[in-house]
Amino acid sequence: MAKRKMLTANNQNLNENNNDGVRFDRGYDEFISNAKVRGLSPYTIRFYDNVSRIIYKFLDDKLYGYKTPISNFSTEIVNQFIIYCRELGENDVTVNTNLRGLRTILYYFMRVGYLDEFKISLNKQREPVIETYSEEELRLLLCKPNLKKCSFIEYRNYVVINFLLSTGARASTVINLRIGDIDFTNELITFRHTKNKKLQIVPLSNTLKAVLLEYIRIRSGDSDSNLFPNAYGQKATVNVLSESIRDYTRKRGVSKTGLHRYRHTFAKYYLLNGGDVFRLKALLGHSTLEVTNRYVTLFAPDLKKDYESLNPLDKLNPKLQKIKL
Repeated sequence: MAKRKMLTANNQNLNENNNDGVRFDRGYDEFISNAKVRGLSPYTIRFYDNVSRIIYKFLDDKLYGYKTPISNFSTEIVNQFIIYCRELGENDVTVNTNLRGLRTILYYFMRVGYLDEFKISLNKQREPVIETYSEEELRLLLCKPNLKKCSFIEYRNYVVINFLLSTGARASTVINLRIGDIDFTNELITFRHTKNKKLQIVPLSNTLKAVLLEYIRIRSGDSDSNLFPNAYGQKATVNVLSESIRDYTRKRGVSKTGLHRYRHTFAKYYLLNGGDVFRLKALLGHSTLEVTNRYVTLFAPDLKKDYESLNPLDKLNPKLQKIKL
């Protein structure tokens, strides 16, 4: 009897080590280890962990929980996962976000041979309206505080908003900036901490240059010091900076908030002011034009403003008139 139990246990271990029997939880742990070896950012790994919680709930309800063999996954299971997410009340954007995470995990399993290859397509979704800051709101937010009465944090937030609106940088990039990353002589800014981990150099505008020169003189510190520290001079976190900017925004009478909203606002006004999508791609640090082109589509109604004054045909033929019935 004991010998039979031992053989059963050995067979079970053998099956789990076989590619057809590798459990999802073990495969996912391997996926995360591989992601860390590849140097993916903590934010990206946190994204996969958040998606994995939803996947585990789905597996608990529909299959065998964390013990589900990876080989069980198929197009039908993926479709069931999509339906499950919708039943949770998630909108199309969130469903696609979860599906994108699951797809990356399953594609990894396919590459290492744990799962037969099959294609996983994202669902068509309505692009969400990107609400940006209006010119009136920006004037309120860019009103310089009284340096004799305000706190350092209020002044720092004012400078951060100037920086975000001038560069369109991500919050994770901003909190990792050092004073030495600002090259006032050549009027350049170096982003060392980017989403794709590639060094990015962007122009330093004249207005931002003046703001930063004054700010650094007041902030003090050497070239290795954090450009935008917390109240104690230490590196700020995205969450702390986001909360601080939210308080600053509301005190200015602006209800909209969100650090990433400044990135959208930068892109919108850059295009409205005549900037082209290719330069915008470089400034935003996008790897492909696909994401950048979303801005052109979403801001299309705004881009129609002053269209005739910018259109090359109308510029060359200013006296052309429309036919009247």
